[in-house]
Amino acid sequence: MNTGCIYSVEDCSSSDRPMPSFSSIPFGISYVATSLKKAGHNVKMLVFTPQTDIFKKLNTFIAKNKPQLFCLTAVTSQYHVISDIAKKIKEIDSSIHTIIGGDHATLNPNETIKELYFDAICVGEGERAIVKYASLIERGVPYAEINNLWIKEKHGRLIKGHQDSFIQDLDNLPYIDREMWDEWVFDENRMHSVLLGRGCPNKCTYCSNHALSQASSGKYVRFRSHENVIDEMHSIVKRYPSVRSIFLEAETIGVNLKYTYEMCEHLAIFNLKYKSAISFGTNIAINKNLAYNEELLWKLKKVNFDFINIGLESGSEKVRNTILKRPKYSNKDIINFCNLAKKCGISANLFVLMGIPGETLSDYKETLDCVRECNPNHVYLSIFYPYPGTNLYSEAKKMGLLKADIIDTVMERRRAVLDIPGFSKKQINREYLLFPYKVYKRKKALYKILAQILRNYIGMHPGLNLCYRRVFNNSYLKVLQEKFNNFHR
Repeated sequence: MNTGCIYSVEDCSSSDRPMPSFSSIPFGISYVATSLKKAGHNVKMLVFTPQTDIFKKLNTFIAKNKPQLFCLTAVTSQYHVISDIAKKIKEIDSSIHTIIGGDHATLNPNETIKELYFDAICVGEGERAIVKYASLIERGVPYAEINNLWIKEKHGRLIKGHQDSFIQDLDNLPYIDREMWDEWVFDENRMHSVLLGRGCPNKCTYCSNHALSQASSGKYVRFRSHENVIDEMHSIVKRYPSVRSIFLEAETIGVNLKYTYEMCEHLAIFNLKYKSAISFGTNIAINKNLAYNEELLWKLKKVNFDFINIGLESGSEKVRNTILKRPKYSNKDIINFCNLAKKCGISANLFVLMGIPGETLSDYKETLDCVRECNPNHVYLSIFYPYPGTNLYSEAKKMGLLKADIIDTVMERRRAVLDIPGFSKKQINREYLLFPYKVYKRKKALYKILAQILRNYIGMHPGLNLCYRRVFNNSYLKVLQEKFNNFHR
């Protein structure tokens, strides 16, 4: 059966090849598409950007491929785009079945199922469910109970399937079919990414993980076997022989150090097979024990990890502990860990969140102080965005901070959407803009700081950002853009 899988991106350099590298392809829809392909279906990937003529692209695809099913996915900020795509699918051919999954559908199923243009929604993991649903459609009987799916019958009755337990043996998942993304990726030789595991042990209020962990029963934090991960990595290098870097995706590698140490042993053997060693990166959530674990960092360095991403979020211990419910660590702890990483020759990148409900300008200044002390190689700075289904979304709602149009914002996490008592929207946007100067003054060249301030300003304005992306949409200027971005490193 012919099937289309749809993904949308807001910020891209090119509508023709909107994914910068294979490290930016989404795991969720990739595993769903690969599962369908492995089950014998003909699957094509479609990526939509703000520049895409949605109707024209869909009409051409449907006329050529005659799909019976479209699988769509969306986070909250892209939900309005995906809903519009589903609407246009039905306008072109109402007989085509549409199903949506992903975080937004899982966390807000009762609202999502009301959308007229979705025939079904997936709540939770979708690899097993989508194969069963496609089989029913192919046989002409699409109305039956399937675990993790809510399916609409023609006459309006809703069939709610039971919730499956989380997939415990992740080795049963197929390796992602990256060839489906080839036509959408700008540079196939840049970093790739491989899934290490699913689930997070932490219950941070701003993140969807604490809510997603309630979607099904069974153990939420799971890891693939080392052998399974290594085998997939070999398949990547075989398919893309020029790749030099692989990101090992997990919420935190610190949750199971025995697993991590054994993975290091396997990575060392993996790199012996290649003339040029592959470098690695990963995520880690700090706690008091990990903050002083120099052994871990030396093990990572020994097997060619060149960077790690660390979640600071807020430098205010009050905000971290009482509002965000982060793992317990002090500013001294995370500063120490960043210093240890650099001592071991590993770049330390920080995730920082600002504009948090309950945060004050004074709290934010503590964040600036902490980031300066950490002196990270790169900072991923975000303005808080209230994702429906998270605890902090509910708290923001109780505080009367939410407006009806927040869900449709296009500058997600780059413009303030909340006016917070003690930290106004105007102040948040100003501090976001000036963050590079306040963190890196006297540490980096002024022209590099000013360049990033300019880039922050452009990113805060959709029209300017679109012009910027279009200007840099040619190979020569992309080289200049890469040099422009290198000031972080």
